[in-house]
Amino acid sequence: MDQEFDKVEGKLGLVEVNTSAAREYVGEIERMIRVAKKRCRAITTTLPYSLLPKQMVIHLIYFMALCLNSVPAAQGILEVHSPREIVTRRGLDFKKHFAHPFGDYVEANEDAVITNTSRSRTYPGIYLGTTGNLQGTHKVFDLKTGKVKKPRTVTSFPVPDRVTAFVNQWGKRSKREAGKDKLEFLNRSKKPYDWEMET
Repeated sequence: MDQEFDKVEGKLGLVEVNTSAAREYVGEIERMIRVAKKRCRAITTTLPYSLLPKQMVIHLIYFMALCLNSVPAAQGILEVHSPREIVTRRGLDFKKHFAHPFGDYVEANEDAVITNTSRSRTYPGIYLGTTGNLQGTHKVFDLKTGKVKKPRTVTSFPVPDRVTAFVNQWGKRSKREAGKDKLEFLNRSKKPYDWEMET
């Protein structure tokens, strides 16, 4: 496998950087932005929540980028290896890294230092995907604190209505208006994109 990567490095040669002016149309970039937005919208349509908290939206983008980069590109350098695999020289194990779908309700284990108490050993959370490391570490949105944690193990359960309502409350706390979509794409000025070429 290393020999294949060495051949790729030989083919790559120099990388030319081509900058563009502000608001100038660059077809390849616009297409990739459109693909990323469509993938994120596709994931959100499978979720039972009407509003997503800010942390969930951020990690949805991370999850989508990890998935896109983990699939071999149709017109890429190698037909067998994904872009992520070419750069990092490591693949992902489906059973380890994609054991649970994004947005699943999980009970995450809390590894407390003192374990001989009557305190709960798990906490409720929403699964946000994997970090992409070798161990397949999970990322979970803690429903009690609103923070993203990295537990060692998680157990997936069907999403009850009370959890859906709780996630929607966190979404409202993230200053998302109830009348808008669960996922909005804004620029740095917090205004929606108004490009003519966008579909």
